[in-house]
Amino acid sequence: MTRQKKRGLMKTGATLLLLTAMMFGVIACGNGNSANGGGNSQANAAGSAAGSNGAAGSSAQTGAPVTVKTAYAPFIGGIGVYALNDKEFDLAHGVDVQIGAFGATSPLMSVMTGDVDIAFTTLQSYLISINALIEEGTDMAALPKIVYLHNASTGADGIVADKSIKTVSDLKGKSVTAQYGEVTHYMLAKALATAGLTVDDVKLVDMGPGKGGAAFVAGSVDAATTFEPYLSQGVTSRGGNVIISTANLENTILDVIVVSAKNAEEKPEWLQNTLKAVEDATQYVNSDLDDAAEVTADDLQVSAAEVKEMFPTVHLYTLADNHEGMDDGGWLYNTMKDVVYFYHSIGVIKNNFDVKQLVSTDFLW
Repeated sequence: MTRQKKRGLMKTGATLLLLTAMMFGVIACGNGNSANGGGNSQANAAGSAAGSNGAAGSSAQTGAPVTVKTAYAPFIGGIGVYALNDKEFDLAHGVDVQIGAFGATSPLMSVMTGDVDIAFTTLQSYLISINALIEEGTDMAALPKIVYLHNASTGADGIVADKSIKTVSDLKGKSVTAQYGEVTHYMLAKALATAGLTVDDVKLVDMGPGKGGAAFVAGSVDAATTFEPYLSQGVTSRGGNVIISTANLENTILDVIVVSAKNAEEKPEWLQNTLKAVEDATQYVNSDLDDAAEVTADDLQVSAAEVKEMFPTVHLYTLADNHEGMDDGGWLYNTMKDVVYFYHSIGVIKNNFDVKQLVSTDFLW
C-alpha cells in the first residue's frame, strides 16, 4: 500500500478529530475493520505480521517491509503515529505500518482475532475489557498484553464548570456529567479526590464526554467532565471555568499499545521494530514541532498552527518514559491497581486480578 493510500485511510476518520479523542473513547470505542485492508500485492509479498511467525524472517530475506496493521482515531495524541507514516520511520525499521479507521470491534478483540497487529487504547478501557474476558473464563496467559506507553492527556481532558464554580470543592452538591463506568467517571473521581470529595458528593449525570460537553454549553448542567473542544467551548460560550484538567492529574488518562498474547510470547522481530519507529517519530515530533505540525496537519484536517496549539495538551511517552513507567517498581502498576480498585468499588469489575501479568517489558531496549 502506498503512503498516499495510507493517508487516505487515516483521513477516513479525521473528521472525528478531538470529538473522538480520549473517549475510548478515543481509541477504545472500536477498531478498524478497514485496517484489515492490507491484502494487496505489496502486503502479500512482504507478509502480514498477524499470525505469521516467519514474517520478520522473510522480510529480512527479501528486503520487503513487514506489514503491520493497526487502527487509530485522529486526534492530537496520534501526531507521532501520523509522523511515523509521513516521515517513513516505519520503513526505516523494516515495517510498513498501515493505519485504518475504527470499526465496530473493540481494540482488544481485534488484536485477539488478528484483524490488527497492534492496538491503541486507553488504560481504563483496556482494563475494563480485560475484566470482561476474565469473567468469560479467558486464562490470564491468553490475554492481550501492554507492551508500550504511547501518550497521556496533559490538558485535553478536564472539568468545565459554571462561572460561579471556581474550584473542585465548589462542585459539592452540583450536577456534573460523566459516563458511568467509563474513562470520564474515573477522571471525575480522581479530580474530586484532590478536594477530599467523592462521586457521592455530587449529582452525577450519566453522559459521555461529547453529550456532557454539549449539555454544559446548553446550560442544562452545572459542570461537565469532557475533553477539547468542549472545554474551550464551555469557557467561550458560557463564560465557564476549567477548574481542573489532566494538566493537574499526571498519568490519569493515557493510551497504551497492546498486542496479542501470542505475539507477546513469540516476540517477533517486527514488533520491537515497530516500537522503535514509534520512538523515532516521538523524538522527531518533540524536537521539531514546527515541521511535524506541517507534516501531520493534513492527516488531522486542521492547520499547522492548530496542531501546535493542541500539542501541549498531550505528552508523547519516550522510551525513557516507558522504562520509568514499566520497569520493576514503575508507576504504571500502581496506576493500573488504582483503576482496577475504582471500577471494583462501583461494581464494574467484580474481582481483582494481578495487573503485572498484563504487562510485557520484553520489547523495551
